[in-house]
Amino acid sequence: MARSVRSEIVRWSALLWLAVSTIYLLVLSVLMCADARFPLNLGAIRTTGRTGLWVTLAPAIAGCLAFVLVLLRTRAGAIVLGAYCGFWIAVLACGLPWVWNARETFCTRTLCIRTPWIGRILVFGLMTPFAIVAAWAKHEFARLRQTGLNAQIGM
Repeated sequence: MARSVRSEIVRWSALLWLAVSTIYLLVLSVLMCADARFPLNLGAIRTTGRTGLWVTLAPAIAGCLAFVLVLLRTRAGAIVLGAYCGFWIAVLACGLPWVWNARETFCTRTLCIRTPWIGRILVFGLMTPFAIVAAWAKHEFARLRQTGLNAQIGM
């Protein structure tokens, strides 16, 4: 019983992170549609205008699909969730040189970080939940696969 409660807490935590990151991408997509010169600076991806919709809207759709499929407890949900997290880990990791090589100030549209260490910690702080959720998705895929095999064998 305790294991099932713990696994449900982890599952809902992963779904919460997925929902928050997907909603953020959807909001960015709406902002890009409203402003033709919207500057998008996500990790290694630096675009201006509606070109950024490829980077925000497509993963947001994948995030929505992963959310529904994980709710339904399908192996496909674990695969899509793992791919979604892997994509964002790669994007953020490729953006590390911009933050790592910053001399003093790293500025976005609304925020300036005065010390490079704060920027580095923020990037690693964003990568960590994606890595944890990706590891959970791998574990969930294996568990669902084993459950499926047991059901086919008749156990």
